This record gives sequence, structure tokens and C-alpha cells, in this order.
Amino acid sequence: MSVEQRSLAIVGLTEIEALQERVITELCGLCGAQSGALWVSGERVGLRLRAWRGLLDRAALPDLVDPSLVQSHPWRAGASVLVPLVTQGGELVGLVQLGDALLGDFPEALFPDAEAFGHFAAQSLKTAGRFVQLQRQGLRDRETGAYTLSYFSDYATKEIYKARRYGRSFSLLTFSIDNLAQVRTRLGHQAVRQAQQIVLRVIGQIIRDADVVARATDQEFHVLLPETDFFGGLMFLRRALSAVHEEDDARVLEARLPLELTGGAATFPRDGDDFDELLVRCRRRMEERRGSLHHHLKLEPLSFWDEVELLLGNARSPRLPEAPGEPSRRGKVADVLFGELQHEVTRELLREPGARGLVYVGGPTVKRDAAVVRALERAPEDFAPRVYVLGRHADLTEHHVITPVFLEGDERLSRHEFLLWLGDGSAYALLQRRGRGATWGFHTSDPTLVEGLVSKLQAEYDLQPY
Repeated sequence: MSVEQRSLAIVGLTEIEALQERVITELCGLCGAQSGALWVSGERVGLRLRAWRGLLDRAALPDLVDPSLVQSHPWRAGASVLVPLVTQGGELVGLVQLGDALLGDFPEALFPDAEAFGHFAAQSLKTAGRFVQLQRQGLRDRETGAYTLSYFSDYATKEIYKARRYGRSFSLLTFSIDNLAQVRTRLGHQAVRQAQQIVLRVIGQIIRDADVVARATDQEFHVLLPETDFFGGLMFLRRALSAVHEEDDARVLEARLPLELTGGAATFPRDGDDFDELLVRCRRRMEERRGSLHHHLKLEPLSFWDEVELLLGNARSPRLPEAPGEPSRRGKVADVLFGELQHEVTRELLREPGARGLVYVGGPTVKRDAAVVRALERAPEDFAPRVYVLGRHADLTEHHVITPVFLEGDERLSRHEFLLWLGDGSAYALLQRRGRGATWGFHTSDPTLVEGLVSKLQAEYDLQPY
């Protein structure tokens, strides 16, 4: 089949996923390749892997390719051929990797035909992208600008199909303005619309091109994040909730009546195999947030150290409110607990060194013989969790997987120690104050409370938030 015939085969394909598959199929057929992978632009950063077929090892394929590394003409890379998809105007739209040649090799005589097809494929992908954007514009809610629930459900169904086929994950998030009825009663319908628009505007500013936001009801909104694991969904949730409360219009509105914004996240396939299951899990996690000690004690306005002191209290402090499952306790703790828990957390991290997470260990000094430092001496170089040790500089200057944070002169760290762990489905915090003859501590597995402590610690010491 000629280049012209293969080019005509993709004419008229406006369904983006079908077009991406067909581009690989036609290029493989044109060049006699048994395997192929396609990266396409459209995200705010780089070219993202969109489809692959044949004998290629998925684990060896990068999710993102830096456009600056892509040449303007087909070229060899070992046993593979890389074909850029470039428009006639020179815009890079995609990149195809071809492998496993049927004839044992890819002759360079094929390169001109591959390049010609690449020009046509690039323009077709651009056209299909515009069609998707036009299609989306007609499916937006008039009042808020969010997509309709019918479009969102259709998009989620397609994302589930892609995730199953390619072994990917995606995250579903649900946000609810819990006191919207109170806003309507006290401030009127215009304030309700303003609250909805604030939430959607802020979320719209932090999502990527492929993410979709939909209005489900007056008070509830859904966000779908393709190719996002649970930890990524959790970080987006934290970022969105924080960004809404920091928005100028939100602050003006909240001066009249605070917005009670709650969010929950679920990830395919770990939390469910279809949209309804994921939605149930989102709402269950929203209920957990509403029942959190963080919510009952109204801890949001407090700084990190003010919250630490409130949670620690002392032997004469009132008992903490009891939450379902009673995930929080305070009282006397053994002196060895702090070190033992560092070993336990690092043991969990080393079981899945590729799983993302955040760990903060704080104390009087940053030393080489700290339990967390010794436990991670043999951690692999590609260790995914981010581990920080905070305190005065002692004898640890650098570490291959730990980031030391030197805080000289902060007397609060001389009296306190803490361990905060936020992972893929795991959350734990230990706060303790050493005293004469006893150590007084607070510990919790309440995810919302741990998230709040992590966020405030990051703000307190200007640490990277996500």
C-alpha cells in the first residue's frame, strides 16, 4: 500500500484514540515494523505516551518525551526508528517509535516515505484535537462553564477502556460545597453562583489539558485526571483545596460565610473497576474527611506549631473527640517509640521503592546515626518516596535519598520530635515532647489530619509542597 493510500486511510478520523491507533498501524505497515509506540503533544509539558502495539516493553517506554530531543527527520536509535510527526509548518505534534523489523532491519530508503506520512499524520492529529475541543465546548454547563455530567460519564467510560487496555491508572476526584444551602439562605442565589464559579475557576487553573471537570449537582463537581496514580490524585486534592481558600474572591466571600469545601479521591484500578465504584469510594473518603479530628477541632487556621501544641496538650488537657475507628491517641509514650517507628516506616517504603510518598522526620539535630538515615543507607538510587530530615546540623551533610533540612536556632525543635508519613493509601503522624522522666506524645492514622500537618509543616519552613 502506498504512502498516499495509507494517508487517505486516516482521513476523516476525528475520534482521537482511534486515530492514534491507526497512525501506529499505518506506519508499522509502511515500514515493515512489528511494534510501535506513539507520543503526542497537547499536554502543557512534553509529548505524552498515547498508544503502543506489538512486542515493545511498556515498562521501558517513557511516559513523557522532551520535544527538544526530537529531531526534525526520521532517525535510527539502536534497533528502532524514530519518526517525528511534524506539520508542513514545522510544528512538532508527535513522535512514533518503530521496532522489530520484519526483514531484520529498517532500510534508510523507507525514511522519506515515513517522513511524508508523518507530515500528514501530524495535521490529522491537530485536526482531531480541534474537533475534540469544539465538541467539548458544546457540552458545557451554561452557568458554571463545567462539562455536563453526560459528557463526563462518556469521557470516563473511554478512560476506563484505555486504562484497562494499556495498564494505566487514572484518578477521579469529587468536590462538594457542603454548606451551599446555607450560603443560599443567608447570602442569596448570586453568592451560590459565585461560590460555584470560584471553585471551578481555581480547579480550571491547575488542571492539565487532558483533565476534565464536570458539574454533577449544584454543590458537587467531579474531576477526572488521566494517567494519575492515587498519590498524584491526593496531591491534586490538597493543592485544589488550598488554592480555593487562597483565592481572592473566595476570601471576600468567606469573610461573610466560610465555604465548607470537601474533597475525596479514588483511583482506577486500585479503588474500583468502574465509574460507579470509584464514585462510591470518593464519597466514602469525603465522609471520612468530614469526620476527621482536623474538622472537629477546626484546625485549619492554626500554624504548624500551634496545631502541634494543641494536639499534644498535656495530662490535664480535655480528652480528644472520639472519631469512628478512634485513629488518634495522646498520652505517655516509650522513649524508644520514635526510633522504632522510623524503622517501621522505612521498612514499608523499601517494600515498594517505586511507590511515591512523603516522609518528614524532625528533631533537635540531623545526624548520621538517626534511625531513618541508617535504615535507608541501602535504598536504591531510583527510590521514589521523598524523605526529609529536619533539625540543627550535626554530622549529616548529604544522603542519596534523604534531603536534610538544617534549621538553626529553632528552639521548638529542641523540645519536640515528629514523624509524618503520607503515602499511597497510608498516613501516620507521631508528635512528641520530651520531658523530665516521661515523653508525652500524640499519634494518629487520620489521613486528613496528617495531610493538614504536612501542609502546615511545608508552609512553616518553605518546603516544596507537592
